[in-house]
Amino acid sequence: MLYETIIPASGCSFTKKNFVFKHFPPDWHYHPEYELVAITEGFGKRFVGNGVSEFFPGDIALIGSNVPHFHLSDQVFYEDNDLYCSSEVIQFNLNVFPAEFRTMPEFAGVVRLLNESVRGLLFRHGADVDWILGRLSNFERLDGLTRYVELFRILGRLSRGTEFTYLSTSVGGGYGRVKELHNLPVSRAYQYLANNFRETVTLEKVAEYAGQNPTALCRNFKQSTGRSIFSCLLEIRIDFAYKLLVNSDFSIIQVAYESGFRNISHFNHKFKEMSGLSPLEYRRMHRAKGRDSEEDA
Repeated sequence: MLYETIIPASGCSFTKKNFVFKHFPPDWHYHPEYELVAITEGFGKRFVGNGVSEFFPGDIALIGSNVPHFHLSDQVFYEDNDLYCSSEVIQFNLNVFPAEFRTMPEFAGVVRLLNESVRGLLFRHGADVDWILGRLSNFERLDGLTRYVELFRILGRLSRGTEFTYLSTSVGGGYGRVKELHNLPVSRAYQYLANNFRETVTLEKVAEYAGQNPTALCRNFKQSTGRSIFSCLLEIRIDFAYKLLVNSDFSIIQVAYESGFRNISHFNHKFKEMSGLSPLEYRRMHRAKGRDSEEDA
């Protein structure tokens, strides 16, 4: 899982970005900042915490601090065509608010909104959503105090009775696993694995990033986590493959590649070793469970 570092532009206390991609990068990531994201083009699956939902143009989501998330564009966006995906995103820390904002009555609604965002919030349809989409599209024209106040206006509008649905059943981020490790070399090694699991990983590269020689790092990592560096890397890759198998239409070869495997036979072997099923069996079983749940509902 990728820990994303977000640095506002000079003279700004928060970030506002407009993203345009052929397909959204399927990078499972988290960051301390709260994130307000509006989908302007594209559709697919949205992953927030332990929840999976569909995303469409016009959706607005508020994702809490350190809550993991990513957008997986539909398979059609990976094909040779003119389709694309885009979004408007604001990312902010609590330091954008007055020091005592949690006790100020004017911010009561916003405080409730931020507290609820630990489960991810989806806003869809209605006059408030349409108004916010319009404000986001014009955000780049603002600067200075006007830009700062506009963030408060948007959050205030969302907090005044706009209906939402939760995107995750888990409460809180809790995905700062890298930061929870008090052993700095091990923490940095884990961060390197989480950030680079889709690439070719060598012990030398991990050790260099961690600031410890390879032999010492291997011993240190095993003592701190109870498993080897490459066992941890395998768990990260297989965990990502689970998500893609159940919630995408990627072929097994595509799933293997997106999860960091370059050899399909090795992927199939390790996947079955860890799950007891082949990737295809795992996909069929979990999709059958999904259909059964829909019929029961």
